[in-house]
Amino acid sequence: MLRHVVVLVVLGSFGCDADEPELAQPQLLAAADLDLDTDVDAVVVLDVRDAASFEAGHVPGARWFDPASLRTTVAGVEGQVASRDAIDAALGEIALSPEAEVVIVGADNGTDPARVAWTLRYHGHRGVVGLLDGGMQAWLDAGRPLDDGPAPVRPWSYAGGEPRDALRVDLHWMLEHLGRDDVVIFDVRNAEEFAMGHVPEAINVDWTSNLAADGTFVDDEQVRRLHGDPDEGATLVVYCRTGSRAAVSWALLQHAGYQDVRLYDGSWAEWGSEPETPKE
Repeated sequence: MLRHVVVLVVLGSFGCDADEPELAQPQLLAAADLDLDTDVDAVVVLDVRDAASFEAGHVPGARWFDPASLRTTVAGVEGQVASRDAIDAALGEIALSPEAEVVIVGADNGTDPARVAWTLRYHGHRGVVGLLDGGMQAWLDAGRPLDDGPAPVRPWSYAGGEPRDALRVDLHWMLEHLGRDDVVIFDVRNAEEFAMGHVPEAINVDWTSNLAADGTFVDDEQVRRLHGDPDEGATLVVYCRTGSRAAVSWALLQHAGYQDVRLYDGSWAEWGSEPETPKE
């Protein structure tokens, strides 16, 4: 399934368990390279569009998945990663094995596929996780086959590994690491949102800068250039308003080879609402 893609293996530098197996980072897969002649239990295509769009036409063998099932509201902050039990239940409903290779398909290169990829990785999913570059639009443009109707799935129990804390930061971590030379913070909201208030010293790189004119992702070299070619040994933190747009930048920075990229899950919804947090 993902044999056409170079696998980049990286580990976080803060709080990473040295005994944890090395992990392949999120991969980008062209529509032409998605092999449909494979074991549907070993390689799972997750379609994260709305249910009506899925039933109208989807990648053959794909399973529909609601990305909202992986998020919740915590202490008044919306869009936070759901509890371990809730995530296990949601993934069990689609009969996903923790060892399965996963290819996530959205309508295009929007935020939902990347957020699901980040959540799987954070939750301890052990199989390779990939994004279909360009989403369903790229699949249609490539003339690939379609199925329609609902996908029959027999639910089973999903049990992820231990949460990978090196992929997520919280408010406390952010406050402790502000101003450190080895931490670079990226605000991936648009310029207008950034101008209205942001985390001190954050660098504004609109997440849509990662998209080429045809809607696919730009290459690794351009991702690095867009983000100012940060030091490879630095910890990179991405945030937006609720962590959805930030997940796209997280995936692409990891794919570009950076070893420690973290998502601030609370993002501006949390930081901006806290009266005691410093703001620029």
